Amino acid sequence: MRSPSLSIFRDTSVVILLFAGTVSAAAQLAQIYVSNEGNGTLQQLDFATGAITALYQIGVKPIVPDDLTINSAGQLIYSVPNSGAVYLYDPTTGINTELCSGIAGARDLTITPDGQNLLISKYASPAQIWEYNFASNTASVFFPKTAGITTFDGVTFDAYGNLYAVASHNMILQLNPSTGAILATLTLEAHDGINGGDGLTYDSYTNSLWATHDGKVMGVGLLQIPVEPSGFVSTSPGYTFYPLPTIGNVDGIKSDGLGNLYVGAIFSALVYNIPSNTIVNNVIMKGADGVSLVPGTYAAPAQVSPKSSFQAKP
Repeated sequence: MRSPSLSIFRDTSVVILLFAGTVSAAAQLAQIYVSNEGNGTLQQLDFATGAITALYQIGVKPIVPDDLTINSAGQLIYSVPNSGAVYLYDPTTGINTELCSGIAGARDLTITPDGQNLLISKYASPAQIWEYNFASNTASVFFPKTAGITTFDGVTFDAYGNLYAVASHNMILQLNPSTGAILATLTLEAHDGINGGDGLTYDSYTNSLWATHDGKVMGVGLLQIPVEPSGFVSTSPGYTFYPLPTIGNVDGIKSDGLGNLYVGAIFSALVYNIPSNTIVNNVIMKGADGVSLVPGTYAAPAQVSPKSSFQAKP
């Protein structure tokens, strides 16, 4: 086994930070839950068969879902931006419950590491991040309106408890998980209108954040952002771009910790395999947005300390 080491690569325009190391064999692909903004439904996709199952009809445009996450009980939590509400759907009972409302432009979601709170990014002005407490059933502003921040999209924690959010389409902020204060800023390329950085997830396989991206120059692809206990490994530039030239758009993203990233790509749902730097499955699914892995449908990775990272093949 080769010991992981920090490597620096250069192309014609940017210095790229990567971690080189060992990659593992591909694992069984998970099934995923999908929030479909095209037809206003929650769905389940089986990549092995291509079967798409409708679970719950949310509404019709403009009352359609955006992001999707899952709690420890296997229940789906999803946002509906135009109604400003966040809901919980239980796939076992079929019961749908409103958790909170009054957050116009509610978008991406993440549950805090202790499982007690839900963070909700607010895309519409004023750009904010809200915090919903499961025990008290109350929501309040976690990150307030701040000069220079026009939107919020993806939000996630890494394995060290650090908190990150995609802001203003072309920044990723590291935030104090207790106070919401900005600790560090990683700037991406100039965004193209409303396109830019979007979904955000932590991947234990590479010990990196991964973001979906549709930029003005680089185009559609994925960004790998290595992290360490203090947060970003680097902010100059601090990321590697992997293009997905055959994909129209990319939005929601989740990791299985086994080398695969699951992406809602608006016109399809796909699986990107990190070590091979390839799309290994892509199912036409018009409207696919938020995604979450279905528990029990894949071999979960062993719980290990995130001490090393790996490099996707360029």
